Amino acid sequence: MKKLFVYLLILCLGTIDTYAQALRTFYVDFGPNDVTNGNITTSPDINGNYWNNVTNTSTTAPPVYLLTSRNASSGALINITAGFSSNGINNGGLLAPSAALLKDFAINTATQDYFHTDNTASFIIKGLDVSKGYIFYFFATRNDPEVRKSNYTLAGKTTYSATLQTSGTNLGGTGYNGNNSTILVTGTITPDTKGQIAITVKRELGSFAYIGALKIEEVRLPVTALKTVYVDFGPNDVTNGNITTSPDINGNYWNNVTNINTSAPQVNLVDKANASTGAYIKITSGFLSNGIQNGGLLSPDAGLLGDFAIPTATQDYFHTTGSSSLSVRGLDKTKGYVFNLFGSRNDPEKRVTTYSLTGTTFYNGTLQTSGTDLGGTGYNGNTKTILTSDIIMPDDNGQINLTLTRTEGSFGYLGVLKMNQVDPVVFEPYCPTKDIARIAVMGSSVPSGTGATNNQGYAQLYAQLLTARANRGVGQPWNVSNISVPGNNTISVINRWDNDLLPLCSRYVIYALSLGNEGITTGGQATFNQFRDNLQLLINKARQQGIEPIITNCYSREDYTATEYNFIKQMNLLIHSWNVASVNLLGALDNGAGRWATGYKYDDLHPNDAGHLEFEYAIVPSLFDALKAGKSQPYKVDGTSLNLSPASGYKLQIRPEEILHPFTFSFDIQTSSTGQVAEISTAAGLNKLTINTSGKMDYSSASSTGIPGLTVLNDNQWHKVTLTHYYAMGKTLLYIDKVLQGSISEKIVSTAFDLNGANAPAANYRTLLFYRSGMAAEEVNAMVDNNLLKSSLEIYSPLDGANVFSADPIVNLAQSTNKVKKVNLISGTYYLQNRFSNLYMDVDDNLITQDGANIQQWGFTGATNQQFTFTHLGNDVYKIICVKSGKSVDVSGVSTADGANVQQWGYGGGANQQFALVPVDNDYYKIVAKHSGKLVEVSDYSTVNGGNVQQWTDVNQLSGQWKLVRLSAALPATIASATVKEDIAGISVYPNPAVTTLYVGGVKNAVSIEVYNSAGQLQISSFGTSVAVDQLKAGVYFVKLKSKGVHQVLKFIKQ
Repeated sequence: MKKLFVYLLILCLGTIDTYAQALRTFYVDFGPNDVTNGNITTSPDINGNYWNNVTNTSTTAPPVYLLTSRNASSGALINITAGFSSNGINNGGLLAPSAALLKDFAINTATQDYFHTDNTASFIIKGLDVSKGYIFYFFATRNDPEVRKSNYTLAGKTTYSATLQTSGTNLGGTGYNGNNSTILVTGTITPDTKGQIAITVKRELGSFAYIGALKIEEVRLPVTALKTVYVDFGPNDVTNGNITTSPDINGNYWNNVTNINTSAPQVNLVDKANASTGAYIKITSGFLSNGIQNGGLLSPDAGLLGDFAIPTATQDYFHTTGSSSLSVRGLDKTKGYVFNLFGSRNDPEKRVTTYSLTGTTFYNGTLQTSGTDLGGTGYNGNTKTILTSDIIMPDDNGQINLTLTRTEGSFGYLGVLKMNQVDPVVFEPYCPTKDIARIAVMGSSVPSGTGATNNQGYAQLYAQLLTARANRGVGQPWNVSNISVPGNNTISVINRWDNDLLPLCSRYVIYALSLGNEGITTGGQATFNQFRDNLQLLINKARQQGIEPIITNCYSREDYTATEYNFIKQMNLLIHSWNVASVNLLGALDNGAGRWATGYKYDDLHPNDAGHLEFEYAIVPSLFDALKAGKSQPYKVDGTSLNLSPASGYKLQIRPEEILHPFTFSFDIQTSSTGQVAEISTAAGLNKLTINTSGKMDYSSASSTGIPGLTVLNDNQWHKVTLTHYYAMGKTLLYIDKVLQGSISEKIVSTAFDLNGANAPAANYRTLLFYRSGMAAEEVNAMVDNNLLKSSLEIYSPLDGANVFSADPIVNLAQSTNKVKKVNLISGTYYLQNRFSNLYMDVDDNLITQDGANIQQWGFTGATNQQFTFTHLGNDVYKIICVKSGKSVDVSGVSTADGANVQQWGYGGGANQQFALVPVDNDYYKIVAKHSGKLVEVSDYSTVNGGNVQQWTDVNQLSGQWKLVRLSAALPATIASATVKEDIAGISVYPNPAVTTLYVGGVKNAVSIEVYNSAGQLQISSFGTSVAVDQLKAGVYFVKLKSKGVHQVLKFIKQ
């Protein structure tokens, strides 16, 4: 049995009052296009309708992709499945149709020609919405005295069959022997689980059967509500609004949302029977509210509004001057939801609101709420129209987001919402089994590689990166199929989708398209809308088939003006907000005006090799690993924060995955203090964000002059700090809230981002964000307005110190496998205690003032030649300075060899004087020389004073692990007993080499015996005066002897 996927099909637009009203309409003209016997119907026709033309009668004909009557792509297509013949003008077509008789079919190019069959022929319509019904209108004619009848049989989930007479003496009136007035109208047909309806045309009487023109209306099917929730939006101040009390006159229970702010507590929802649903409403972008005194509907008519006709529900409303949003959360992910939306404002200005619902699928619908006589003569508000949505499936988090947008007029409105929970529709995918490791790239010339050497563009570079990550064991193995075609736009991709994408059976598809190819330079808003709607259609089509889509945002072109630049920024903001993974390409190559950054273009329309590389850097490297692991799209979490200060003892660190060029680093801070808040490690050194003594934040850079702050932010209020870097443009910009503090020219390669530090202020933090792309001012403003932007998002941690949201206070919700890490603060002066010997790093006091003085280990003295000051240089690399001498720990001669001596020397900034600290556990670290990558260790596992310190390859040896002990810390009780008695005479192990048993000589009492291999790994532990070694492999070992007064390491050989 084939696997059935539960999903909704396609985007549908429209305001409806009843289920019978057409949501979309399609017109199809069947016939030749040879001028002699027929012509295509051009669009729009005299009625403003757009037509589709089927001219090829063969079963090998390419599919005809259907446009709606409003010229919108639908994703549906017609395939001829059993061949027809064609004819027309010179063979009985209707040349002069009457609009009085045929209405919208009365288009002469549609009625003048036809397809016919002398027996049976057929076609199939694919890509229909399985949640909708379809009504078919058939017209056919042939001027011939023979009585001819055509039978039309339709088969989907439901079936229908009927007959139309096309020919016969005087059928069309005296002297006309063809049909000129009758249109066959079917009942409502439901597609099968594949979204298909098959149509057979059969000769029932006479010589031939015909089809000339076809109209299809898509209608909404009735649904059975499993649960119903009513919500009243508006104030509760008596003057302008009241809550709706429950039960109402119909016995329904209501929920009331009265608080317009994002800080409002969630409203838990009950159903109409007052049973808890587990769902709740959260305001995510603030509204305004009004009502009774300002145009609310005070006396609703139940004959027009049905169960919405409750005065306290319709008398008040939420409204917006631009765009506002809310989220319905805690929904059942196995169910679908249908939304009924009502808004009204008694005002003569025409006002139209767009309602956008986003879950796993999309829905956009519009509702006119105001206008002269809209509700009847003398009433300028909506009194009767309720917008009904498609079935929306919640996202992976159990959420559906609703955004209100003022589309026309001064305001957009929401007064009443009804939400019906329904069973989802069932859809059978093309590929029941997906290739879970395959990614398809479906776009135009840029993703196909144009502009790059050998067409190795950003999609190919990303595929190579994924392979390299898999080979290194840090990522999953992936296969990338690039099916991009130069010149494609959304329409082209829709029209080749079934043939090119579906046969791949890929689990993922990257849609990589641009507003440029869509025609934005000449099409303006209409092109913008087409691109938006078609992208949403492509997303819905993919998810219906069990394919997870990823979207690349719009990017630069050399011919863009400020108008096109604004359009692509608007589109990118939309894509940021959609429930789909996306990539911010504009932030990689923008020059600040929507054109290519200097030096990064191949031609006006395409990037060069360097430009393609910047695009690749903008894609989150572990995105597909996260998707495969089932990580869902993040959503904005409010009400959490994390307090940090030097006393916390740690910093938060983000290490980007792979090479990073453009980036945006953002966080919210609340503080009343000053100090260094963040460090960015770069190839040139440390860049810093510091609140200066004036309370303003400065950005200092190792490679430029920096940016002085303008905005005071230590006022104990929340502020958003955003640092964004455009590598290709060569510019870094700092924002505090929506205020640009300044910008500087620089190109930096960043490797770590640290929040908090030894010199940081005590502060609360929230909403830690890290993106792999630069951001325009509009994007920064959207973040300040509490929107979560998601394109190229590698890290999003709400920072939840109180564990309100998660048990992990620094959990990363972004779709990546990267993590925010807690890294111990290392700053100031420490003693360094060796893990194996328990002795301390020590500079030879006899030569303390000299370059080249040896560094050794010694029992604890507390003197300043055993004290070392650590200064962070970036990337967890430090210089280590002896307090007494002021000189640096140094690997002699910049040697990279094992055994190279570690000494002190005046600090010169060389890599042999810089050391990475790699945490092990319990405050122990590996100290790794930057130039050689080797550990600073005690030679030969020595446990005696004077044991030499050297560098050696890292094999996890305990002698290469050091504990950082602060000067202020009380000395551990073990320190005193750890001081080794020197020159303990007569202690030995024998026989050496040993075969079966190793004995300890020179001790009177039993001792603790630990045997380590040459890598410092414990092999055997015992207590006594001997130990069995027969199970050891042949080689060199060290035996560590410990008891009161004894602490010694000896070497032996196992034969």
